[in-house]
Amino acid sequence: MVRFEVPEGRVIQAYRFALDPTPTQLRRLASHAGAARFAHNHMLALLKSVMGKRGGGRSYGIDESELTPTLGWSLPTLRKVWNHRKATCAPWWGENSKEAYNTGLDALARGLDAWSQSRA
Repeated sequence: MVRFEVPEGRVIQAYRFALDPTPTQLRRLASHAGAARFAHNHMLALLKSVMGKRGGGRSYGIDESELTPTLGWSLPTLRKVWNHRKATCAPWWGENSKEAYNTGLDALARGLDAWSQSRA
C-alpha cells in the first residue's frame, strides 16, 4: 500500500466528532447497518449457490450451455440482481436508505474482486 506524504508547505488538518445518538437514532443506525449486512450476506449466499449448482452440473457432465446461468459480481450486476430480489427476500427493505444496501453490495463486490485477484 502506498503511503500518503504531505507535500512540503502544506498542512493536513482533521476533525474528530463524537456521536451522541438518541435511543431512536441508535435503533435506526443499527437497522441501516443490519440492512447492509443482510444485502451482503444474501447476495454472497446466492453467488455461492449459483457456483455450487454450476459445479454440480459439470460433475454430471452437463454441457456448459445448459448449466445454471452465471452471475457476475460487479457492483452494478449485484445491485441489479438485488433490486429484482429485494421485494421477496427483504420485504422490509423500504425502511432503510437504499445506500445502506448499496454499502453492503459494494463491500461484497470489492471483497470478491480482491479474492479473485489473489487467486490469479
